Amino acid sequence: MSRLRLERMSDADVRAFVPAQTEEYARGIEEHGGWSREDARAKAERDMAQSFPGGRAPAGNHLFHLIEDATGERVGVLWYREDMRGVWLYQILVEESRRGQGLGREAMALLEKEARRLGAPRIELNVFGGNEVARGLYRALGYREDAVVMSKRLA
Repeated sequence: MSRLRLERMSDADVRAFVPAQTEEYARGIEEHGGWSREDARAKAERDMAQSFPGGRAPAGNHLFHLIEDATGERVGVLWYREDMRGVWLYQILVEESRRGQGLGREAMALLEKEARRLGAPRIELNVFGGNEVARGLYRALGYREDAVVMSKRLA
């Protein structure tokens, strides 16, 4: 039995989410993608502006707070988009203080339930190679690597 439920974000929540997500995404690009801070920030800003034109989520995008049933506390976020191949997971984020408690696994189960409700044949996602915790979770849940981008730093 899941300890979590999904609560759809309001327009105000989405407006607050975009800058926070931009920062999180830029950190990931810098840390795991090897980009400079400035270039990572610029890419994150471009990508998020494209994903949220005018600061709003376009049709087909679904943004939720992860709510712990027992307390009503917001413990994370989930953002996915419907597309012609199924569902694309953009973000699943559990608050740092709540990690390691199985909430990510429960959130992924909620995503699968949502995808099935929509009749989606698959869930796809992208994960940074250095994010071993997330990669391990996805593998444990039956996700496979369909494509791998590799790089080598040159001095």
